[in-house]
Amino acid sequence: MAKPQVSEASSQHSTISRDELLARLEDRALVIVNVMQKETFAEGHIPGSSNLPVVEIEAKAKQSISNSSQEIAVYCAGPT
Repeated sequence: MAKPQVSEASSQHSTISRDELLARLEDRALVIVNVMQKETFAEGHIPGSSNLPVVEIEAKAKQSISNSSQEIAVYCAGPT
């Protein structure tokens, strides 16, 4: 699985491991966003993640991620 990127409100970017991401699935401070197409998301995704296809980010990011103070982990692969 590709390493997800986490972007904090301070605009710092860092990489977290798959294990850390899985350990934080219940952490409400972390928003997990899958940027694959809707069909791919429907085939499998990390539990609790939301879908925001890369082609829709500019138009829908503010609607999809309403609390910009949360950490955001973005990934583009299935749950494997």
